[in-house]
Amino acid sequence: GTKEKTITLEIALKLKAIIERNLPYRVQLTREEDVDVSLEKRAAIANNYKAFVFISIHANGSYRKTAQGSETFFLSLNATDEETRRLAYMENNSTDLESIQSDNVDDIKLILWDMAQSSYIRQSSRLAEKIQTKLNTLSGTLNRGVKQAPFKVLTGVACPAVLVETAFISNPREEKNLITDEFQNSIAQAVYLGLAEFLDEYINQ
Repeated sequence: GTKEKTITLEIALKLKAIIERNLPYRVQLTREEDVDVSLEKRAAIANNYKAFVFISIHANGSYRKTAQGSETFFLSLNATDEETRRLAYMENNSTDLESIQSDNVDDIKLILWDMAQSSYIRQSSRLAEKIQTKLNTLSGTLNRGVKQAPFKVLTGVACPAVLVETAFISNPREEKNLITDEFQNSIAQAVYLGLAEFLDEYINQ
C-alpha cells in the first residue's frame, strides 16, 4: 500500500516551493526526507524557528473504505464528534513511543488556557476555515468541514496551528489521487491560497 508519510512529504515539498516563490517567507519543514519525527519534536522545531504559522499535513484513514473527503482541524480539548475523537487518538498514538497518558489531558488544558489567552485558537480557526474553503474548491474532494480535536502535534506550538487531512488513503479512489502529481499540486495550491488569505487578513488587522 501507499505510505502516508511519503505522500505528505511530497505535498509539503510542493507547498514549500509555492510559498517561497510567492510570499516573502521562508518555510521550515519538520522533515525533508523519510525519517520519523516525534509529535513533540515537530512543535519544538516550529518554536525554535519562531514560526509565524504551523501547518501539519496528513492523509486520513478509516476502517470504512468508503470514507472520503478533506477536513481541516484546529486545537480543542473536546473533539467535534466521535469520529474526530477516534482520529485524534490514532494520530496521537501513531508510534509506539508516543502513547498518550491520562495526565496529558491536564497538560493540554494548561496549554489550551495559554493559547486561548493569546488568541491563537481564534486565529487557528480562521486559518483552518480559509484552507478548507480552498481545498474544497481546488481539489474536488468532499468537504468534511472544519473541526476541532485534541491533536498532540498542535498543542505545543506557539502560533496559529492547523492540521490538514488531505484525503483518505484508506479509500482506493482517493489513494489513487493522492499518489498523482496533479492532485498533490492541487492540495499544495489550496493550502497556499488559504494561508496567503489568512496572512493578508492577519497582518492587516
